[in-house]
Amino acid sequence: MTKKEILKTVIVDDNPEDIKILKQCLAHYNHIDVVCTCGDGREGMAAIMIHNPDLLFLDIELPDMSGIEFLESLDEKVFEKCRIVAYTSYVDYMLKSFRNHAFDFLQKPINRENLDTIIRRLETSWNPTRKASIGAIANAERHLMTYINQVDFLVVKLKDIGLFEYDSKQKVWMMNVAGISKPIKLKRSVYNKDILSLSKDFVQVHQSYIINIDYLMKVVDNVCHFLPPFNLIKDVRVGKTFRKNLFNKIIDLS
Repeated sequence: MTKKEILKTVIVDDNPEDIKILKQCLAHYNHIDVVCTCGDGREGMAAIMIHNPDLLFLDIELPDMSGIEFLESLDEKVFEKCRIVAYTSYVDYMLKSFRNHAFDFLQKPINRENLDTIIRRLETSWNPTRKASIGAIANAERHLMTYINQVDFLVVKLKDIGLFEYDSKQKVWMMNVAGISKPIKLKRSVYNKDILSLSKDFVQVHQSYIINIDYLMKVVDNVCHFLPPFNLIKDVRVGKTFRKNLFNKIIDLS
């Protein structure tokens, strides 16, 4: 591994204080970038799909599932792309973690020497060609999963998403998808930066709107007009502070 290779890292832990301590420890390694922290297993699953991390620190005691169940539910492709460190106070989970593809085991409270050993192992085992394959897999999949209720979830293609609208009353982003009549409510933990990271085609045009530029037909009096099937949506305005974002995505031939 070269110093320039930054490892995108996700932490899944329901204890905010433990997350804070781990982030402080990881800050000593300039090639590790913590891009997301999650408080339960479902958020962790979504973070893997959104961020496609190189490294995951997984607490074994989570409120909605155990870390072992989390590992068991992951697709084999994830283990090819991501090194997972089981991270817990209970050494009894060590063997089960390794049997379920964990790369290493870090016991709480964190011992810096143990963490250094894990990072050195990671650097030694890192395959520099792996990042290309990660990008190829991510671009090929291009799907988004969102939960409908506590158990059921919906999978949509990113290219079928027309726009996202922020509902200020519910304080959530709503997603408009081709073929689905009603907007889909996303979790409160989803922010605009999370949405924008999903695709280069998603552009924020207003504090309350993120559009898929592939469906944008024209802008008249600062109002967006969309191609079918989103042509009936008429109230999406382009905010003054976001105009440059939009124009940077468009080639001006005038």
